[in-house]
Amino acid sequence: METLLLPVVALIGATVQWRRSKARPRGALAADIYLVWWLVVAVGVGGLLGAGAHLFDGPATAEEIGYTRGNGGFQFENAMGDLSIGVAAVMCLWFRGGFWLAVIVVLSIQYLGDAAGHFYYWLAEGNTKPGNIGPPLWIDLILPPVAWALYAASCRAGGDAVPRLR
Repeated sequence: METLLLPVVALIGATVQWRRSKARPRGALAADIYLVWWLVVAVGVGGLLGAGAHLFDGPATAEEIGYTRGNGGFQFENAMGDLSIGVAAVMCLWFRGGFWLAVIVVLSIQYLGDAAGHFYYWLAEGNTKPGNIGPPLWIDLILPPVAWALYAASCRAGGDAVPRLR
């Protein structure tokens, strides 16, 4: 449930920072600020929390998702995927341009793939557990398109998302 709060925290933090800054043209500045907050807080911190849940509370997390038929070995693999995305997204604070694009591509593949899995188990097996069709599904569906929209806005405004040729 806390992962649903992270996008709100990201939007509030970005709004506060944007309103206080006067460094660059407003369009590029706004897009960059919102994208960094989105990637670092909503995606990065969310990924780190997801990894922690799978690693340190695996059985309860599996029960919440509805995946309790096996030994729960998928927990470690899920944790590593969440950890990888979380760490890379937090690194967006320091690395810009093409790095943002790479993180958004990986985020999109992982999260939209996760969403497809949630839908499959919902429809094929009737899995209506909150961890399957609740907040994790919504996060999987919301984070990538918002990241793409903010990335496109930054590119259009000439912000930090524009890849720099060496």
